Amino acid sequence: MKLLRGERVYQIISYVFIGLLSLASVYPIFYVLSMSLVSEQEWIQRNGFIFIPFRPTLLAYERLFSGSVFTNALKVSVMKTVAGTAFTLTMTLVAAYVVSRKQLVGRKLFLFLILVTILFSSGLIPTYLVVKDLHLLDTFWSLVIPGLVDSWSLLVLKQFFEGIPKEIEESAEVDGVNDWTMMSRIIVPMSKPALAAIGLFIAVSHWNSWFDAFIYINNPDWMPLQLIMRNMFANANIGSNFNPTLVLNPAQRVSTESLKMAVAVIGTVPILLVYPFLQKHFTKGMYLGAVKG
Repeated sequence: MKLLRGERVYQIISYVFIGLLSLASVYPIFYVLSMSLVSEQEWIQRNGFIFIPFRPTLLAYERLFSGSVFTNALKVSVMKTVAGTAFTLTMTLVAAYVVSRKQLVGRKLFLFLILVTILFSSGLIPTYLVVKDLHLLDTFWSLVIPGLVDSWSLLVLKQFFEGIPKEIEESAEVDGVNDWTMMSRIIVPMSKPALAAIGLFIAVSHWNSWFDAFIYINNPDWMPLQLIMRNMFANANIGSNFNPTLVLNPAQRVSTESLKMAVAVIGTVPILLVYPFLQKHFTKGMYLGAVKG
């Protein structure tokens, strides 16, 4: 069937708009990657703006990984993301299952208190004092425990659990299944799309966060990658730590800007690599968790 002229024009405009939007999204990533692959010599010769490097080099990455500060920060970020996602998802899952039970005494009160934590924050100073009194300052757990339960994710999972057909749960109850077995053997396997979507949100949040480490961490050994990146962008002199002045040949040196861009690439790629594995669950999980079936 032939498309009407108006529909054809609409499709052309839509394709052009989406193409320009995609280009605008890809351009910053490509620019950052290109800037991380140039030496100081090429950076000076081309006045600091490089879209396609003429002589690409991995010197910036070699400088970063040659020092213990960066490799240790990368290790802390990975540990923080893995442990934080695992603990937060587990605690949020258990809490969501509990409040999804209609027979729970005081259920409405618990839901109200959870909603309050979404609308109102305790504040930076009270939170800091709690972390301090728990002797968590300058420890790895100060990056994990304060955000152990995600209230918004809890409500999304709770809504998802309530959408599971009650006949399945009733059949399991007739067979004598207890709540723990019900949750681990029936509810969790049926909730993989929602858990994948929520887990991705939590992982991205842990990987990108730096402010908690900025507040709670003074020991360089526990500083995550994102805090190192923030410090590099805020203070140009920090980049010189990864670029020794004893290297006199400009072709063997990298500019501070290239070091910053290399850190940005390393801080972005791990999360980008996770998306393809969870993409098939992402949209479905968020949709099913947002409406009641």
